[in-house]
Parts: sequence; C-alpha cells; structure tokens
Amino acid sequence: MVNPQKLSESVMAAPQQKPGFPASQPPAAPLSAAESARYTLDMLENLRKIATRQGQTVLAHLLELAQAEARMLIRDAPAPSGAER
Repeated sequence: MVNPQKLSESVMAAPQQKPGFPASQPPAAPLSAAESARYTLDMLENLRKIATRQGQTVLAHLLELAQAEARMLIRDAPAPSGAER
C-alpha cells in the first residue's frame, strides 16, 4: 500500500504542502505511476462503496470506470527495477 504522506509530499509543490512538514526533511523519493495508481485505486474503491450505500448509482458506476483505468495503468506499468514490491 502506498504511504499517503509520501504521496502528498511528492505531488504537491512545497508552498502547497502542510506547514507542519519541517523544511529540514530530505525530499521524498518520487512515486512511480504504478504507486500513484495503486493509491488512487484504494481511494476510488472506498468512494465507490460510499456512493453505492448512498444510492448514487451513476457516481458509483463512474468510480468503477476510474478503477478500471487505474487497474490498467498498474497492469501496464513497467516493473520496478530490483525486487518486486
């Protein structure tokens, strides 16, 4: 599973990050497209469940489509160099 703090640090410019992050920390290693897609897939699944419980069928369907795209990105992503994650 992807670390949400690592994701937010890697995709947000320094002025957009929460001020609680000390400036003395070394910059986070950039996330791969597959890591970002895995994190997004987890979030989309939770959002889809909420939409389904609320009876928002169109929204739930759109979230399923977004999940399918995230799965394709993960499947088609190049294997990380070194050990498998």
